[in-house]
Amino acid sequence: MAAKAEGRPRPLKVEAITSCVEVGFGDALRRLKLDVLGTDDSPIPITGYYTPCTHAKVSGLFRLCPESLVPSSVNSFGSRNNCPVMGTLINTNNMRGFQNLDMAHLLREEAKKILHDIMSGKIEGDPSLLLRFLVISFADLKNWKIYYNVAFPSIVFNSRMTLLSLHSASQVLSQEEATSLSKSLKEWRSSNETTVLPFFLVDISSNSSATIRQLKDLKDCQDSNQKLLFGFYDHGCHQDYPGWALRNYITFLNLRWKIEKVRFFCYREKRGGLDLQKSLIGESLFSAPNGWDDPDYVPEAIGWEGEKPGDERKEKKLKEINLESMNPASQDEEKQLMHLKLMGWRHFPVDLDKLSRVRCLLLGAGTLGCEVARLLMTWGVRKLAVVDGGCVAMPDLVKQSLYIDKDCGVPRAAAIVPRLKERCPAVEVEGIQMEIPMPGNPISSNKIASVLDDCKRLQTLVASSDVVFLLTDTWESRWLPTLLCANENKIAITAALGYDSYLVMRHGAGPGTRSGAMDNMISHIQNLCMEDALGRERLGCCFCSDTASIVNSVSSGILHPQCTTTLPGLTSIASGKAVELFARILHHQDGIHAPGDIAGMDTEHQLGLLPHQMLGSLPKCVLSTVIGNSSSSCTACSNAVLSEYRRGGLDFIVQVINHPSYLKDLTGISNLVKSDLKLPASFPSYPVKPGKLSSVRCLLLGAGTLGCDVARILMDYGVRKLTVVDSGRVVVSNLARQSLYTSDDRDIPKATAILKHLEERCPSVEAKGVEMEIPMPGHPVSSSEADGVLEDCKRLQELVATHDAVFLLTDTRESRWLPTLLCANENKIAITAALGYDSYLAMRHGAGPGTNSEGSNVVAATDKLSARDVLGRQRLGCYFCNDVIAPVDSVSNRTLDQQCTVTRPGLASIASGHAADLFTRMLNHQDGIHAPGDIAGMNTERPLGLLPHQIRGSLSQYNLLTLLGYSSSNCTACSNAVLSEYRSRGLDFVMQVINEPTYLEDLTGLTNLMKLADYSQVEWVDELDDDELAEI
Repeated sequence: MAAKAEGRPRPLKVEAITSCVEVGFGDALRRLKLDVLGTDDSPIPITGYYTPCTHAKVSGLFRLCPESLVPSSVNSFGSRNNCPVMGTLINTNNMRGFQNLDMAHLLREEAKKILHDIMSGKIEGDPSLLLRFLVISFADLKNWKIYYNVAFPSIVFNSRMTLLSLHSASQVLSQEEATSLSKSLKEWRSSNETTVLPFFLVDISSNSSATIRQLKDLKDCQDSNQKLLFGFYDHGCHQDYPGWALRNYITFLNLRWKIEKVRFFCYREKRGGLDLQKSLIGESLFSAPNGWDDPDYVPEAIGWEGEKPGDERKEKKLKEINLESMNPASQDEEKQLMHLKLMGWRHFPVDLDKLSRVRCLLLGAGTLGCEVARLLMTWGVRKLAVVDGGCVAMPDLVKQSLYIDKDCGVPRAAAIVPRLKERCPAVEVEGIQMEIPMPGNPISSNKIASVLDDCKRLQTLVASSDVVFLLTDTWESRWLPTLLCANENKIAITAALGYDSYLVMRHGAGPGTRSGAMDNMISHIQNLCMEDALGRERLGCCFCSDTASIVNSVSSGILHPQCTTTLPGLTSIASGKAVELFARILHHQDGIHAPGDIAGMDTEHQLGLLPHQMLGSLPKCVLSTVIGNSSSSCTACSNAVLSEYRRGGLDFIVQVINHPSYLKDLTGISNLVKSDLKLPASFPSYPVKPGKLSSVRCLLLGAGTLGCDVARILMDYGVRKLTVVDSGRVVVSNLARQSLYTSDDRDIPKATAILKHLEERCPSVEAKGVEMEIPMPGHPVSSSEADGVLEDCKRLQELVATHDAVFLLTDTRESRWLPTLLCANENKIAITAALGYDSYLAMRHGAGPGTNSEGSNVVAATDKLSARDVLGRQRLGCYFCNDVIAPVDSVSNRTLDQQCTVTRPGLASIASGHAADLFTRMLNHQDGIHAPGDIAGMNTERPLGLLPHQIRGSLSQYNLLTLLGYSSSNCTACSNAVLSEYRSRGLDFVMQVINEPTYLEDLTGLTNLMKLADYSQVEWVDELDDDELAEI
């Protein structure tokens, strides 16, 4: 139906623009945020694509597509129906930031830019600026959703725009004018230079000839005999009113060119050409108000998509792009790698391509092999080969983290493959069942062919790998791999366990060759030098020197490499450090040739120091970094041994296997394997009675990365009564990091899923799962939520009261407050494990207070609390004792990398090992929770060694600190003031803290303390606590 002329002037009404935000745009924004922008939430320029109406009943859409995020300097995308328009994107770091945006202010600012472009003349050169748009968004990377709103700002003045007339173009133009106009527009639309310009001039001469000109050519259209129309691509399809673009167009014509009465032409298409019936020609009237040209003038604006007049104060409904349906297989892999990408936001840009390509060979699929393989996947390694000659046994299920009861009797090399793939489907893993030939294990004539095949196979495996992990359980099984790695110049990493100590080291590079006129083959065999290929002194291997080798580690009582009887937490600690050492050397510019660092050295590398060797002891609470250079008498990597191997090949290896003393003569040392390498007659006695461990009731708050590891290690120690509390569900991004879950557990509550996996590894365990949220300060509850939160509080009270030890492994700082308070009140053992990016904390909380009163027990319990515990000793502090502010919401206003588990992947294993070991030492101590805190360096005669209060470690500095801190009278969780108030008011007090966390600061005196600090001009350093863990 053709447009009709109105009998009288009326206010101008226009059809709003509708955006079409493609899923591809959302995915491109997700990638841009994750890979490029990081924490930067500054506005960025983007490009939208505008099109005229091309269908009689469907309006044209404003497209946002993947090309929208390509910088305009390299973005050549654009066509007749995709006119590029510049806009602004504001992508916030969190949902609260998105919700707190002042949308009216942002819209006015964009309108102000349009006004500036009008007055500066910029519009004449680039008329698409009249269509400037604004997108505000929040890319929820965790849940693969994009929330957004779009605005097309239109300047609003006090004076109205009036529509004087509006007709179909076919009613206004003569046949000759229409024919000429159609031809000119076809030429305009066919030119790459002009088709993308959405505003133009229509110059119709007195002889009915129509010419299309750019806006900058207005001076050429000043003939009074000409008919001048101001044309634009109209996206709308309605015949009763034009499209949205007309408003800013009229404003421009009035303010810039002083034209009050405008004859406009709304161009609409049909089959690629002018649609005379749908296109409109009209006339409008507008006079700008006084004062608009004041430099400080800020125009009003409208234009939020979907907003109607009067809706300005209403909350805007969010639009959403759900990306979860896009390529689920590759999406799962991206989810698993997200934490590594998030590391680049503030810390270190991980080379994911390098990690995904590196080929890792793991020799050993037992206790160390399982943990190392899983952690390598967490680091992004996707090519693994695992060698092992043994089978899965029932006693090993709690030690070897990947296997379950149905794997018993299955070769480990076969069983490990599906266990890895069910955690990371993208991993390429090959299991090789074979024994590693070893010196000192002579072979009979009927087995020599099989052993030679094993040697050849190992040669091939080492040669085709980039990194080799030596994780076998005997000393001699490491010899041949060490020799082959030195010969092939391959990165080799050794992890070895003693009963209560460990060694983690990287082997040095193989030897270079001295230059000379020798034949290359002869030089390759005989002309080896003491330096590596870069001319640097070679670092040693695990056989090299008395001060660093496993031989002397054993003789000095540090390690028992042939023995797999170790303290249960030791494997996790050593595995975590081995994988972190691998990641560090892989990211070093010199790779295998990198020199060794010592703790305390300065380094500018974002991953910190790169040590040669790390020696750790759990009873002494020490970690030493050692450098040892390659020995000329080494039985595995010396030039003498390598030359002989290159000369004799497998004949040399067979001779060493059958006659290990041959190496002694070859290298000039008196002993190959000293007599004190043999297993001692008896192992150190384990002082904790099994009955005590099996009967202790442990409550684990958190079933994520830390919770899985701690639960498994506790079972290995002999704990059989476990209750696990968690409110989350298993998600694919955590399958490699949270050691117990598999892809079959996806979307299942963690408190439910973990029970099956604990029982698969230890059928005798009595495990319970509790799905619940832990009430937290700074997370106010509405009246409708209050009853549910009170029930959670009561349930947690009961859980703490009925357990002997509580592990605080939750994902936010504030979620630890109520459990800490309850443990102090009930005098329960509390162990906290928390992670930063490259540092960790494992600590035990001090005992609750004693009383000073001899009166009523109720009064004493409430009002007469002592500063000391019931044994009269000064109380050790809790997790909150050093805080100067109350715990509050630590998630909502933070960026994703702060909310999520952005930690170096080996860190959780290390912290979990220390936390479980700390608990066992405390349980073994005669004073239990009242035991004083020890410091590294102290002497003790206790079988399990020192019992520290806090253990803090750093992977970048490779230090291990034992700290001692006493309970603070201003503590927001365990101070007498807080405990007295809790005992007096009960859950009313807890609910007040949940809704008003600053109440704790008033109650404990922190408010006054801060005021005094201000008066004294003391500068408090309110650091963001990085010892916090959250789950992606």
